[in-house]
Formats: sequence, C-alpha cells, structure tokens
Amino acid sequence: MSEREGRGEEQRRGQGEGRGKREGGGEETGRNRREALRAFQEGIREGGRRVEEALLNFGVKGIVLEAKVFGMVCGCAGFQTDTRGIQAEEVEVLKEDLGKLLASVGESLGIRPDFIYARKLPGSEEVVALTVRELCDICKEEFAGSNASPRPDIIVLRK
Repeated sequence: MSEREGRGEEQRRGQGEGRGKREGGGEETGRNRREALRAFQEGIREGGRRVEEALLNFGVKGIVLEAKVFGMVCGCAGFQTDTRGIQAEEVEVLKEDLGKLLASVGESLGIRPDFIYARKLPGSEEVVALTVRELCDICKEEFAGSNASPRPDIIVLRK
C-alpha cells in the first residue's frame, strides 16, 4: 500500500468513527445542520455570481455555468467554476486580478488558496474552469519545487 493510499485509509476510518456521534442530537441539531448546509450552498452560489460579475467587469464576455466545492481522495479541497466563453489570452492578461478574486472566494468558503489555476479545454484555448485549491500535504510536496504548470491544459494564476 502506498503512502497516499495509507493516508486515505486513515482518513476514511476517522470519518466512520464520527458518524455515531453525528447521528444523535434530535430535531434541533438536524435543523441547525440544514440551516448550516443552506448557508454553505448560498456561499457557493454567491461565489459563482462574484466570479461571473467580475469577469463582466473585466470586460470578459464569459459565463459561469456551475459553481461547486469539491473534496479529493488525497485530501485536497477546493472551489471551481465551470465556464464558457473565456479565452486563455484573457486569463493571462487578468492573471493577478483573477488570482485575487478566486483567493477571496475560496477563503469565504473556508478554503485556503494554496493553488489557483484556470483549466483549458484540451487542444483549445478556451478556458473551461477557474479553480482555487487547498492542497493536502502530499500534493504540497509534489507542487513545492516548481513554478511550471503541472499539465499543458493548466494556466497557473497563483501558487
């Protein structure tokens, strides 16, 4: 078993232990959880709106199709907007502004902005996603040594 798989297994075991504690608590606790979830969902929607409004203010005629928060098996977490109508050249020009914006949106959702990037449609110059990612310890080590893009379809906005 690799180090990455071992850490993932430890995290899964830890999550299972907490389930018993979460299941109790009655109606009041359930209501509080639903309210917290609704507030979090609204934060995601607001993040997507902020990105789309900022793009328009920057003069980019792109749209945000979807905004989401994700968690990866390795331990990374992040916020991503799926976009259309944005070209890589526009992202390159607005690199600093987009980096600040996405960092702010990520922080408002409790995501530490370790790595901020745009993803292009492979073989194209269209940007299909803007992402802010909080890196796990393993990925921090992998990204630490280089300022180069990890893949050809990635435009690094901030690292």
